[in-house]
Amino acid sequence: MTSSTPKSYYRYFLADSRDRDWGIYATSAGYVDIAPGEPYPPAGHPKRYAFDWKDGRELDEVQVHFISRGRGIFESARDGERQAVEAGSAFLVFPRVWHRYAPLERTGWLEYWIGFKGDYAELLLKKRFFSPARPVVTLPETSGLLRLFTEAVACVRHHPSGAPRLLGSLATRVLAEMEAGASAGTAEPAENRAERIIGEAKSMLGQHLGQDFELEFLARKLNVGYHWLRRAFKRETGQSLHQYRLQLRINHAKYLLQRSDATIGQIAVRTGFENPYYFSQIFKRKTASTPSGWRRARSPVIPI
Repeated sequence: MTSSTPKSYYRYFLADSRDRDWGIYATSAGYVDIAPGEPYPPAGHPKRYAFDWKDGRELDEVQVHFISRGRGIFESARDGERQAVEAGSAFLVFPRVWHRYAPLERTGWLEYWIGFKGDYAELLLKKRFFSPARPVVTLPETSGLLRLFTEAVACVRHHPSGAPRLLGSLATRVLAEMEAGASAGTAEPAENRAERIIGEAKSMLGQHLGQDFELEFLARKLNVGYHWLRRAFKRETGQSLHQYRLQLRINHAKYLLQRSDATIGQIAVRTGFENPYYFSQIFKRKTASTPSGWRRARSPVIPI
């Protein structure tokens, strides 16, 4: 163990054949608490890990860092620009990619990390769950990630035998938490999704008034459950799907009665009613007038 300040704790490991056979094993883990104005990085790290801001460094391993407090900056040769690192952010250091990072002098930061190697680690990188072009991940919820890094520090302290393999397994959970959190962070908010889907439902109903399809089919086309769609539609519009479509059909029928010379039977077909009698029945229920009476009371017919 090496300690730079009483508030910091970290350890570097030498892997053995069992560690390498495991597929993913830790090379280092710990935390560093940098107060505002303190130099960074602190002294005490092995030479191959030490760096200064001017020169940066490259590693032959993966490192995942989590900043639970403070702010800083991160820069690498692959992303091409300096990125802000806020509290609640994590960033990945990729093997053989030049990089540098540091807390802001006025804020400092509390930084956790795990460094790891192995065949499985390389496989995860090849699967493109993470990209060197997007090394910084801002998470909407960090309690799970903080819990995992706290567990990693406890492992460093209390499990010297087999710690590289234990921490390597823990690193996969850290990556999974990051990936899930990043996906959630970019996912469409529930209220926006509902509003979008209801808008698409309205559009589809309006475009297909003449087709008497089951409303379950509409849900399938929108890739949502029928019961969810019914509840969400009623909540957003104040009307059921059936009543909304019925009103659209009646409104279109009024337009055709006033603006065309189509027969009642033709209008019934165009607006999706199964027969003229049913159309007339529904129309009178909704307007207190028969289709013919409604037509006579309105403007003269203009053929189209």
